[in-house]
Amino acid sequence: MGLTIGRTKLRLHPLALVFPLAAALLGAGDAMAALAVSLAVHEAAHLAMARALGVGIGEVRIMPIGGAIRLENPYALSPGRLLAVAAAGPAGSLLALLIAAALAHWRALDPVFAVRLMETNLVLLGFNLLPALPLDGGRMLYALLSERLGRNRAVEVGILLGRIVAGLLSALALVPVFLGGRLNLTPLFAAAFILLSAEDERRALGDARLRTWLSELKPLSRPVPARVVAVGGECDARLALRAARADALTLYAVYENSRLTRFTDDRRLLRAVIENDGDIAVGKACEPL
Repeated sequence: MGLTIGRTKLRLHPLALVFPLAAALLGAGDAMAALAVSLAVHEAAHLAMARALGVGIGEVRIMPIGGAIRLENPYALSPGRLLAVAAAGPAGSLLALLIAAALAHWRALDPVFAVRLMETNLVLLGFNLLPALPLDGGRMLYALLSERLGRNRAVEVGILLGRIVAGLLSALALVPVFLGGRLNLTPLFAAAFILLSAEDERRALGDARLRTWLSELKPLSRPVPARVVAVGGECDARLALRAARADALTLYAVYENSRLTRFTDDRRLLRAVIENDGDIAVGKACEPL
């Protein structure tokens, strides 16, 4: 389920409506409420900082156990702005922890629920500060390393550390088994999330280059050199754009079933890639002849 508010896409996972009800029926309503409040504060802190710095929000996802904010073109941001937006989430979790403690001290909040809130925010704070992409700590590390190592190497360092963190989390999940207890699935889910996000981070970095390139394109006011590249209609548009060059206009002759069926150029293909978040074939990015 999804809708668009202004330029921001809002996506609601169907299970997000089911999980709270199921948790209440299973007697875990307080835990679910504490998690929902903690995640809301964490993501709201990201959102507030992004808005304050003029950073675009591409999508807000409401998921079964929380939400997530996807920034527009995060790897095209200056290191300082990315660092500030990434650090805002953990700062929000720390603030929520302190407020819960203060409210419990002043007896303005049920002590049991306050402790649950404090524990949840402490776990959320510690987990997100791990130096692994796509966690906040990984983005903060990328912001600190990108100018020294370059964007590519900084992302790969974050992904490598993510694999190491995922391995440690998996080992943590198995420790209770060796001690005669039960398997802890929470660290395994966290490890899977980190591992599966690696390709998304590489794709986001590639999209940042495309968006930067598009912003630098100027209208053609005079004749310029052009190159023609033959490509299959089912070819991934991002792969086809690798043949483009900054010093010449690239024209794409699109073939389907060994027949020339479409024609496009690098500018139109680039816009199609950005508008479709990279998920589009060359043949669908241009009109037939």
